[in-house]
Amino acid sequence: MKNFYRLILAFSLVISIQSCINDGASEPILLLATQSNFGTYCAEMLKAEGFNEFVTDSLNSDRINVTFLRQFDYVLLAEEETNPKAGKLLDKYIKGGGILIAFKPDTMISGLFGIKSADKEISEGYIAINPEGDYNTGITAKNMQFHGTADVYRLNGAVPLAYVFADNHSEEKFPGVVINKYGKGHAIAFTYNLPKSIVYTRQGNPLHAGMEMDGIPGLRGMDLFTNGWVDTSLNTINQADQQMALLTNCIQELNTYTKPLPRFWYFPDSLKCIAVLDNDGEDNCQADFEPQFVDVDAKGAKMTIYLKDLEKVSKKWVDKWTSKGFEIAIHPDDTQNAANPTWNNMDSAITRKISDFKNLFGMTVRTNVNHWFVWCGTDEKGNQDFGAQAKLEEKHGIEMDANYAHYDLNSNQPRHHLGSMGRNQGNYNGSGFVMKYAGASGNTINVYQRFNSVYDQQYMEGGTRESFFECFKGLVDRSLVDDIYSMISIKSHNCEYFFTKEPLMNMLDYANENGVPVWTALNLLDFLKMKDEASFSNILWKKNVLSFSLNTSLKHSTGLTFMVPAIFSGKMIESVIKDNKETAFGIQKVKGKDYAFVTVNGGSNCVINVSYR
Repeated sequence: MKNFYRLILAFSLVISIQSCINDGASEPILLLATQSNFGTYCAEMLKAEGFNEFVTDSLNSDRINVTFLRQFDYVLLAEEETNPKAGKLLDKYIKGGGILIAFKPDTMISGLFGIKSADKEISEGYIAINPEGDYNTGITAKNMQFHGTADVYRLNGAVPLAYVFADNHSEEKFPGVVINKYGKGHAIAFTYNLPKSIVYTRQGNPLHAGMEMDGIPGLRGMDLFTNGWVDTSLNTINQADQQMALLTNCIQELNTYTKPLPRFWYFPDSLKCIAVLDNDGEDNCQADFEPQFVDVDAKGAKMTIYLKDLEKVSKKWVDKWTSKGFEIAIHPDDTQNAANPTWNNMDSAITRKISDFKNLFGMTVRTNVNHWFVWCGTDEKGNQDFGAQAKLEEKHGIEMDANYAHYDLNSNQPRHHLGSMGRNQGNYNGSGFVMKYAGASGNTINVYQRFNSVYDQQYMEGGTRESFFECFKGLVDRSLVDDIYSMISIKSHNCEYFFTKEPLMNMLDYANENGVPVWTALNLLDFLKMKDEASFSNILWKKNVLSFSLNTSLKHSTGLTFMVPAIFSGKMIESVIKDNKETAFGIQKVKGKDYAFVTVNGGSNCVINVSYR
């Protein structure tokens, strides 16, 4: 009898352990990464692409073993040194049917990916998609920049999904992204560090942090994009976003061997574009701001104003416009140190402005733009860090920053080194998305980078009213028609309203005609926080039914939309059941593939069942 109870206890323990393993695998993606080499920034890429169903750990964690890895459909491996023991674990995981996607993997495990090292590197090169196969759907055929280095390999059984080149004119190509069938599983390698490249594309050259590079007075984020950092011929394709979409294609195509995965849509509801409008309230008073606010409000749009001289507006005026949905925020001024904006000086400028703002208006500050876009490029110890300014803002509770803008006039660089003006201006930071900053050490900073693409001063000094409008129109059209998605930021200084009024009103009319809402920065911040906080769990695929839990605690005035493949394993989506009630869905084509879109309200959890037939 005693042995019988021991047997029951042992059996129960096995069931308990198995239950713990299954519970831990409610997310199908495991990210193995550390802060080093921007590995943990993979999480921001996954969230930007809507894959909020992952857990993060390190390859060297004590709990990493074959049993643990096999809980997951996908393992994403960031760049890091791989020891023989870890290599054997990954080998067994893939052979058993797992899927590994690695960024600049250690050459020691190159055999998993069907490639052989040539013991060379390409620095600051280009990547182009292989035009053959399903992985190229929705990706440009143009050569795109990558930043950092790519290891040079020769194919040894792998199929190339993309190639890397030493420069945009080189005919010699090497594997850039490859897929290899290995045992029962698959292994994909990006031969360059994708997350690091995304950060460098969005934030600029870290070696120029804290240095005057463009000859325009004052250190700004734009100094980081000099000396050929940007191939401006690619501004209209959002090349950083294209490469994240390639990662998405890799995950989606390999669903065939696992199960369909839900994703969150980039925008509110089922929109394909949104705009943010802001205004630097420099040296003016509320009587000056009033006409512009009235004009914007009459078009159904909202606006953020960043105030430098807080005493020039009253609390009554601030309360009036915030009650209408406008945002009033701060415009810290450290221009007296613009040539050398140190950590301490900028810290003091932000501290004073936040304190004065709270004392005068009783409000907290969550978004920010500095006067002159002054950008601190050194940390508290004086070390170079292209994310130092964002770290200062994080310290002060600021959650979104818009200090990067398109301005390159009267520089020491070639003419329009940040890109042409007008309809074909595009985004020189390679992205239309608002994502978080990273620091020089690879750490993710909890501050969103909002790029000022439609910048009035660039056009007032060097263009025309019509080209100012055409810049906006081009970004909208590409987002709506070409799937080159952008969250478009417009800056319209109040002191330059004499120039911007006509084109700005045309922009707002065009936005209304095309169903593009124009928001404050704060409204966009709250939406992004809702989208990034939400998650999927308990994802199961059984008898042609995809079931999962959608978890969200934050609310927003717009809906949160998730998307699932409209067709999976040859079967078409038939119905979507939310909390035991059938719910409506629409089919939209996203970068060449059909998805079912379902919109839910943020702030509550629900269970979703998607049936295919």
